[in-house]
Amino acid sequence: YGLAANSFTSVSLEPPLVSFCAAHTSTTWPHIKAAGHFCVNLLAESQEELCRLFAVSGGDKFAGIGWKRAATGAPVIEDVLGFLDCTIEAEHEAGDHVIVVGRVHDLDVAHEGRPLLFFRGGYGRFDA
Repeated sequence: YGLAANSFTSVSLEPPLVSFCAAHTSTTWPHIKAAGHFCVNLLAESQEELCRLFAVSGGDKFAGIGWKRAATGAPVIEDVLGFLDCTIEAEHEAGDHVIVVGRVHDLDVAHEGRPLLFFRGGYGRFDA
């Protein structure tokens, strides 16, 4: 199971924690919650279509794309800029979303490149 998170951020360096927000209406979040782990795949600016695939509800989002399992068992998508392999540390209700806090167990920056961003309802790029 996978989803495109509209909010992802670093929370703490010690211990290493990150967070993302999942809508209460998400059909994917209950499966991720039940698994107890997730992997944040950092998409490159050229991977907009991949992001759109994970932004829709239903279907096997991993069909037809290359991926492998991280140490926790969560999926790492091939050719992403990097990944963070996490277990669920905490959940906090926040309006129509749940804030999911994850403990990072492994990470890798596999490729050079610029990240894909979503801002003001559209995809964009970040130039440093």
